[in-house]
Amino acid sequence: MAIRRLSYRLDEEPDTGAVRLIPAPPGPEEQEQQQEEQEQQEERETEQPLELAELAEYVLAVGHRHGLSRSRLPGGGSLLCATGAEQRIDAVYADSPDELPLPELDLSAEQLIVFAREHASRVEPFLADVHRLFEERAGRQIVVAEHDPETVAHWVALACASLPPAYAASLTFSTWADAPRRAPQQIIGIGPDADFDRFHGPTLDHLYRVHDGLGGQGSSPVADTWAEVTAKEWIEGTPPEPPPDGSDPFGVTRPPLDVGRLMAMSDAARREAVRAHAETVRQEPAVSPVVDELYLLCEELGGADHAAAEPLAIALVRHYVAVAEAQETLPDIAACERLPLSADAGQRLRAEFGERADDVLRGKVRRHPMGAWTQPLRLALALGAESGRGLQEATGRLARALLNPGRRECAEAVEVLQALGHPRLTRQVMELLGGNLTEHKLDQLRGLANAPQGEWLLRNIGDAPLAVRLAEAAARRSREPGGPRGAELFAALTELLPGQRVNDADLLWLLWWLVWGGQQPDRADVQRVARVCTARLIVEAGFAVRLVGWLRAPERLDAELIELARSLLGVKAKLRGTERATAELVVLAKDFADGRLPVEQAVGQLSDRFEQAKPLNVVLQEGTGALVALGLARVDPVKLCRSPGLSFLMSAHNDVLHPYRSHLLAADARERMIQELPHRPDQIAALYHAWRPRQRRGVTEDWRRVADQLLTQVLAPVLPWLNDWSLGQVATELVRLTPERGHQRVQEWNAWRNSIDPLNR
Repeated sequence: MAIRRLSYRLDEEPDTGAVRLIPAPPGPEEQEQQQEEQEQQEERETEQPLELAELAEYVLAVGHRHGLSRSRLPGGGSLLCATGAEQRIDAVYADSPDELPLPELDLSAEQLIVFAREHASRVEPFLADVHRLFEERAGRQIVVAEHDPETVAHWVALACASLPPAYAASLTFSTWADAPRRAPQQIIGIGPDADFDRFHGPTLDHLYRVHDGLGGQGSSPVADTWAEVTAKEWIEGTPPEPPPDGSDPFGVTRPPLDVGRLMAMSDAARREAVRAHAETVRQEPAVSPVVDELYLLCEELGGADHAAAEPLAIALVRHYVAVAEAQETLPDIAACERLPLSADAGQRLRAEFGERADDVLRGKVRRHPMGAWTQPLRLALALGAESGRGLQEATGRLARALLNPGRRECAEAVEVLQALGHPRLTRQVMELLGGNLTEHKLDQLRGLANAPQGEWLLRNIGDAPLAVRLAEAAARRSREPGGPRGAELFAALTELLPGQRVNDADLLWLLWWLVWGGQQPDRADVQRVARVCTARLIVEAGFAVRLVGWLRAPERLDAELIELARSLLGVKAKLRGTERATAELVVLAKDFADGRLPVEQAVGQLSDRFEQAKPLNVVLQEGTGALVALGLARVDPVKLCRSPGLSFLMSAHNDVLHPYRSHLLAADARERMIQELPHRPDQIAALYHAWRPRQRRGVTEDWRRVADQLLTQVLAPVLPWLNDWSLGQVATELVRLTPERGHQRVQEWNAWRNSIDPLNR
């Protein structure tokens, strides 16, 4: 290899603009060098000037006039030219491009870091295009537009410092070209006045890769992982180090194991780096510090970007399982559980390893005591064998053991569950405890809650179904000194329910058994419960017999008691004669009062039920009488007179008569009748017929007094408002009501009407 150096002065023809180089006189440093290289100096002064001058003129002819350039020459060599002040040119020639020394730019790594940070947004796209110069045949020349050649020199220096040495030595560039389209270098620097259209679309898209620091758009950037990582390193203040010999000079196979660096990458670069790490895991032996290091990285990255870390997590799990299988041991499940795995990734791993883990567990469950189940259970749970027969058998055995707190297996089951501390397994066991409930199983649940193992149940009660939570609460509250009993305990348990109300018969059955078991609750307790959850639910839950006492001896006849009577009749509960008659009496009285039962049908049935239900409780006697009275008061007077209802009234006791009178003499009812009756002679006639004085058999003295009050206070005030026509119509209606004695009734009517003191009218 031959390296030759000389200095020239640029001479340009004034008329033609032709460039000519004239050897420049040596300076002091060159003179000293010439003295040290005597033999070489003679050769340099005679033959080389003309040869190097021709080469330098070639470079200058294609556009370089200022700054620094490196060019490949037609003969295979390369030339480095530096144009200084007063058109002085220093040239260095080498007959091999790769052997040409790097230019002396006097730019340290610290200066390049500052430069990269000042131009942070442009570093990555610039390095991506530098990469393409070596990787792609279509790697187009790079044009860097800046205000001065020094800035372009910084870009060139940054490219050389980022490339492996052999690549940097072969890079050609020109920091300042007046005619860039004629320049052959890979990187060409231009200024604002260069003969180059920085805004021409085809140029930006197809001819050159333009990086415009003068305010232009430049070429659109391309994605490049090496450029992204290298740019990040410069900006972060850690210049890239050359890769080892034999490796991919532009590869990103092993970025630094630092989550901060990974998170600073783009999504695409981060995924590529993680894939490279995953491939490393697959190639590592059983015991490897690299795997341990990658495990820590995966954990940290999972906290910041779960999805990006997942491929590495999958590779680590497969590595641990493969090593364990080769050694016939179990993998480090705890380590696998801490790795960032999505549900989909877990499914894929279950498909690979779940069946085998479940087979191992099933063998342990069938042939070994519970104490030996912990590790196989942990493996099956970690590998997601939820539907496997082994896990199903294990959870079933654990649940059955817990329901027998007096046996040793119960304590062993708690030990296994505590050792695993696995929420999903705990929930599965709890679901079995709360399923297929029977009275015996509810007693077992209360027994578990009262046993020493009840502490475990209480700690995990949040994972338990409602039935288990209620059983535990019932046992715990009952253990408290002076704790609630009966209806108070029932009310306390309802606080655990949604809406704090029982709306389901099965749930009521469960609560009833937890509170009273097989015992008969007090009547007061039953009534309090019925007000919380309705009597119908109590009947539907199968506790109808508990309610009969309340039905026969209530504290009051209210909506709850009426609902109870309907419920007992609706489910056809096994009631005795008086009990059924009482329920039917209450329902008939309510339906008649509400107008749902016609008077013609109601009176006969009510008379029968009153008789069948004897002896009636005072509350029932008065309550049903009030309901019947309300129904009679609401019946149209004409219908009343033409039905058995009138006879029923005349023979009724005060339980019916007094409320009947009260309804009709109520201020609003009386006022309404006084206003409406003058226009209803048929109703006047019917009311007189019903309330007129009677002395015949079957008419009670109570009825005579009530009828007289109603005639005086309701009908008498209507008389002044009746004209002759109305009086005639009343007489006609009286005849219609009793055709056989019509004239007698008219005479009685007239006599009563004339007897009324006019002052009272």
